[in-house]
Amino acid sequence: MPTCQTENYGPLAGVTYLETYTDGSPKGCAFDEPNTINTPVGMLIPHYGPANLRNREGLALEFFKSGQIKSIDLENATEVITSLGNLSAERISFYENGRIHRLFPLNGRINGYWTEHDEYTLAKPMAFDLAVGAFSAKVVSLCFYESGALKSLTMWPQETIEINSPDGLVKVRYGFSLYENGILKSFEPALPEPIVTPIGIVIAYDSNAHGINCDENSVNYSPAGKVRSLITGNNGLMITAPEGKQFVQPLMKPGTLDPEVLVPEPMTIVFSDGKMEIIQDNIVTVDLKTATVRSILVHDPMKKSCGDCSSCSSCG
Repeated sequence: MPTCQTENYGPLAGVTYLETYTDGSPKGCAFDEPNTINTPVGMLIPHYGPANLRNREGLALEFFKSGQIKSIDLENATEVITSLGNLSAERISFYENGRIHRLFPLNGRINGYWTEHDEYTLAKPMAFDLAVGAFSAKVVSLCFYESGALKSLTMWPQETIEINSPDGLVKVRYGFSLYENGILKSFEPALPEPIVTPIGIVIAYDSNAHGINCDENSVNYSPAGKVRSLITGNNGLMITAPEGKQFVQPLMKPGTLDPEVLVPEPMTIVFSDGKMEIIQDNIVTVDLKTATVRSILVHDPMKKSCGDCSSCSSCG
């Protein structure tokens, strides 16, 4: 069978598809024979052979232009070395220095024959003991800094956990992100959560959160633990400035389940350098040095406005 010569990993056998950079160096490969790749996190065998009900088609191994491994879809779940200990993975992406960028405990393809529920059933709870708290959850992916420190954790939509935040113990869905020193950077509230801000208490919750990855989330903190931004569908803001008064609240838009029912579209509030930005279809900028802002509850956080709760998981 065809082979592919690599500078860092030697010859690779059973190559069924080869993608190259413009200089001819390998960019990605698919295989029908086993190969063993020696990496800083252990010996890894990329997926080989035809796709099945669960396995993805495509490149099993990708390289940076430098020749270093960029990503690998593994033939079998394999334990690899991380800053959190040995973790099982079916897919890994790397930084160019060989450190893990993202780790996926499972890597099944979701389609009409293999559902999200099928994949979730295969997932095993993972235990964590972090600065933000100790918990166990089924994880979709983990993202790491180049130093090896945990950057973000993304969970399956069915999972919720509790972690410590500058606003106390909070219930989290989808996941959270950390600064490199382990301090909480952001989280996705599982329930409407009261957050202390420069304008008072604001209820944070994003009914449109998707959880694809949790590098960025609805509630964001500075390294000092001050809120930088949040998303709310519950609060309106009465702004009193030298030029007059203005009331800004979440816009009412057709719901995703029933377009005939109007629901509040969450708005983003960003705080920086004595200013506040309210981001909707347009951006309203407020100078907090000259204006006063009062947060007013306009939508009951205990009332679900989307309608058919039985067919929806948006509220956690």
